[in-house]
Amino acid sequence: MTFGRLSELQREGLIYLDDAFQSNCRWTVALNQAYMKSILLGHAVTPIILGDVNSLTASCEVHYGEGSEEYKFFKNLQDQGYKYITIDGNNRDNCVCAFTKDEFPLIEGVYDIEEQDLPRFTAGKNDKIYSQLPANVKQYVEGVKINILLITQCDRIGLAALFSKVNEGLSLNDQEKRNAIMCRFGNMIRDLVKENLKAFEIMYSQKNINRRHPDEFCVSVAVIVANGLINLDRISRTKAYGDSTLEVITFEKTKTIIKQIAYVVENYGASGFSIGSKFNNNLIDFAMLLNYMNSNNIVVDDWKKFYNHWVKCQSDYINDATILLNNKNGTAPKPYAKCLSANNKSTLNVRYEKQLDMISKVPDYVLTLRDETRLYDPKCRFIFWRRQNGICPLTNKPIEARFIYDGKITHVDHTVPWSKGGQTNSENGALVFASANLEKGNKDMVDIDVEEL
Repeated sequence: MTFGRLSELQREGLIYLDDAFQSNCRWTVALNQAYMKSILLGHAVTPIILGDVNSLTASCEVHYGEGSEEYKFFKNLQDQGYKYITIDGNNRDNCVCAFTKDEFPLIEGVYDIEEQDLPRFTAGKNDKIYSQLPANVKQYVEGVKINILLITQCDRIGLAALFSKVNEGLSLNDQEKRNAIMCRFGNMIRDLVKENLKAFEIMYSQKNINRRHPDEFCVSVAVIVANGLINLDRISRTKAYGDSTLEVITFEKTKTIIKQIAYVVENYGASGFSIGSKFNNNLIDFAMLLNYMNSNNIVVDDWKKFYNHWVKCQSDYINDATILLNNKNGTAPKPYAKCLSANNKSTLNVRYEKQLDMISKVPDYVLTLRDETRLYDPKCRFIFWRRQNGICPLTNKPIEARFIYDGKITHVDHTVPWSKGGQTNSENGALVFASANLEKGNKDMVDIDVEEL
């Protein structure tokens, strides 16, 4: 394919640049100039890999059928008028197009073209952008052959594998490899990062943004939201990628958490998450807490005080040498700081319990627990639950931590009935199963009006 034809396809929007195959990095002017120099000198030999949209659509129809997601993906591109999809070479595609739009100049100097009609060309101050090139030079540039590798039969997973194979020598990290999986979830993650880029630019260096560290954090949050406390690792993150995974179904909850974190960072900074030099895992802890609170209608009324409270509690936990986890042989004791170094199910559970503990210690007028009938301070529920050692006094059965704030599962009641003089305060309360409380009726306890606490 000629330089001119590639540029024309780009300008007319006929090449689909799927972000699944692109790094966040965009070439600088210097890199664009270097590539244009290699084109002029005939040194641009590395092929650009394109997928032929019409051929890929036809092959997926034959292999998977019209009802398949594979066929629908490529058919959608076909219907939008795309002729090709870039698999590898996005920066080079853009460079070719940008040069013909005068977006950057050639490097000044002598170019030994060594063509019969154009042995040499000198790019000077007044003839180094495309529109200023002499006619014979412009004609030469447009006719330069660009190596193109055209893929005509493949599905989305195959294209992702091809991208990874081509880039093996670039030491792609796990998230960059996952990003090459063309699917709905991948698009949702990239869009979420773009929507909150201002905050991520505060949280991460440009290099780490280019290596998709914010994307991996968003994927981690999505996995927790969708699956609860499981091993947060390469396997669980990769399983999230698809068109209809649990992570896709629950993505609105993930978006809410990321937006909340972005709000905190943009308004109060990101330094609080650097406690104990565990920035990413501190973020995971904060996200677990927000997920729990959002799921149980606990609303933050003062984000600044809440953030400061979280930082103080997290610092206390990290500096506490109390052993919270060990193996069966007792040879691997882990205080909170060590639990913060790993994201397996057992360490996440320990950290999760501590995050819930923060709710019981939060200052007044910082949080509100909201349901259909009342607004009240949520601290009391955790206080009662902890005081009862997690046991419902009506049934003697354990109340799981995830049900502490679930009004459909648990109720807060007077221990000494209000009708018999029981006071409405934190000393005269109990957290009980709603079903047991409803069966009991008003025989022994009545609901506490927690607004008075």
